[in-house]
Amino acid sequence: MNRYAPSRINPFVGIAAVAMTAATFVVAVAVPSRLAPTGVDATALAAWKPATARAVEVTVLPPIEVIGLRDTNFAERHHKRPG
Repeated sequence: MNRYAPSRINPFVGIAAVAMTAATFVVAVAVPSRLAPTGVDATALAAWKPATARAVEVTVLPPIEVIGLRDTNFAERHHKRPG
């Protein structure tokens, strides 16, 4: 009977996965938070509000109607039924 010898690569794959998760977190969360404006600029951006909305006319075009027809003879020739 042959004995199973566990591979030693599995722990390294787990460690690499944790390291890549940490790197992804740093790139996606930590770096952008450091680049965010601070001080007077940050409060000015937080207090910014859009100008009051004004009436805008929108033209709605009639919808496009698409009709698809399927030739039953063509469909039967190209559809292979089981059996």
